[in-house]
Amino acid sequence: MHEDRHGELIRKFLGKKRIAIWGVEETKGDPGQWVAGRFRRRGIQVIAVNPTFTDDPAAERASSLTLINPPVEAVLVYVDRPQAMEAVADCIAARVPLVWLHDALSPGAATPEAIAKLRATGCAVIPGLCPMLYLQPVDPAHFCLKWVLRLAGKERRIRENTQ
Repeated sequence: MHEDRHGELIRKFLGKKRIAIWGVEETKGDPGQWVAGRFRRRGIQVIAVNPTFTDDPAAERASSLTLINPPVEAVLVYVDRPQAMEAVADCIAARVPLVWLHDALSPGAATPEAIAKLRATGCAVIPGLCPMLYLQPVDPAHFCLKWVLRLAGKERRIRENTQ
């Protein structure tokens, strides 16, 4: 069976060895920290990016994607809508080839403007949902969430909007 573009991009993203998560926060219990930990346990190097961070390559933290050397292969933008365009501008400046705009239950980074701006620069975009819905093994909470999103039709709509 032919794999759709959405599935192809998810497979590519999850196959990367060096990614950044844009929007990780310092606070204990930050979901971005948990997501980074899941990727790291799979052997993926994760650089946490937040404009408020002090750059520290040893701690895998940066204030901008443009300051990461060597560059990352992909970025998960894990912010709310008001910060989405700041993250997108950073992705474009760093010439990131693949960006996942997190947007699951609440409105996240996958705004039409963010998607269009990234695509206009030739960047491949996963326009919504969460990689934790696909990172095996899927934890029970994300397994249930994926089921709810399928019932609500969100997964289908995102698949249709992936180019």
